[in-house]
Amino acid sequence: MTREPRDPATAAHKQALRQSLRAARRAVRGRAAAQAAAALTWRVQHLPIWQRARVVGLFLSGDGEIETTALIHAAHQAGKHVALPVIRPPRGQRGRRAVLQQGALVFRDYQPGDALRPGWLGIPEPIRTHRRVIPLNTLDLLLMPLVGFDDQGHRLGMGGGFYDRTLAARTRFRRPRLVGIAHACQQVSALPSEPWDQPLEACVTDQRTLTW
Repeated sequence: MTREPRDPATAAHKQALRQSLRAARRAVRGRAAAQAAAALTWRVQHLPIWQRARVVGLFLSGDGEIETTALIHAAHQAGKHVALPVIRPPRGQRGRRAVLQQGALVFRDYQPGDALRPGWLGIPEPIRTHRRVIPLNTLDLLLMPLVGFDDQGHRLGMGGGFYDRTLAARTRFRRPRLVGIAHACQQVSALPSEPWDQPLEACVTDQRTLTW
């Protein structure tokens, strides 16, 4: 997916929101963070789509994101397959700039205890030789990280566009279902949206579940 040139005002607004919302989620620490993760895990496990799903896309938490370790273990205990995102450079290009501008995601099978190594952005990823790629349209559910979300289901990411580029092909099929997971403090009333933004179908926080 090729992005059109951004409106400078929209880009500046998004960047300001990222700064404030990242600070808000980083401020949830210690016991509060553990309680939030436990509440989120309980809420996700009660989603009908979670209960039906056999293959679930998840992510490893960082930068104050709500902790997903318990969800990963719960998925395996329930007999589900878990897939983690791996950044894939554009074909024929390996530089960091090309990755940031055109990179997309593939999803690799993951089991707790599997070896991980830092990817292009320093985020731990399953080692390529150890686990197979799981095609996007075989994921039943994709639990997505986010910086912020709003009352209409718009999602604000870190700005790299990896999920948006990857999910652009989803117009051809219904799977996976897109559900954001976050701390309650990451919700705002309205986010600026752009044509390439991929909306959520639901978002689960430690305090509530919203659907659109």
